[in-house]
Amino acid sequence: MILPLGWTPFLDPIPIWQDHVWPWLLLPLAAAVSVVYKSLKCRSLRQVPRESAVITAMIVLGMVAAAIVLTGLVRVLEW
Repeated sequence: MILPLGWTPFLDPIPIWQDHVWPWLLLPLAAAVSVVYKSLKCRSLRQVPRESAVITAMIVLGMVAAAIVLTGLVRVLEW
């Protein structure tokens, strides 16, 4: 059988976990979630870019803080 595509996404996934790239995927994920959330909640679409940027920053900073706390917890428990 000849495949029409050179890359089949579900059979041959992109190996991003080997290149230490996957933590950077948090940025577009947080941006997409915040844009969708704010586009549903804001009364005017003029508010969406500014408020979604704030929520994106809050999500990213929260994830960084969680990573720091969990890293510290693991190091304390290993000690």
